Amino acid sequence: MKIFKDKEGNKLTFKEFMTRWKGGIENVTPLQKTKIQLTGTKITLLGLFLGLCVSIYGWKNLWWVGIILIGALINTGVQYLATKQQKKLYQTIEDNFKEADEEVEISLDGEEKKGMGDMKMDTKDYINLDKDKEVKQNE
Repeated sequence: MKIFKDKEGNKLTFKEFMTRWKGGIENVTPLQKTKIQLTGTKITLLGLFLGLCVSIYGWKNLWWVGIILIGALINTGVQYLATKQQKKLYQTIEDNFKEADEEVEISLDGEEKKGMGDMKMDTKDYINLDKDKEVKQNE
């Protein structure tokens, strides 16, 4: 039984839908994940604030709920700030990757073009260089 539709309007079975959904979820970038977390945290903060307002209104009977909500509000606020910092970090990293992609050009014959002289070696390259030196010394 086909109950789901894709973007083109084709009907999908549950198995096909789950396969596509799983593939999409696996390809979520860290930046997208932090944006989703920020949205969820904002909704949680709003709920905690409204719950605190209701508990203050009925303070005589709900004082203990107010105390719990104050603690949760503080904890969620700190979580929101940490996630916001994480988003800023991921955004900076992504911007640097985009900038590097725009600056680096390599010709098909392997010649260095624009921006290649500034690139640094990766740690793995240094390890491989050390192994090559050991092999040459042993020969």
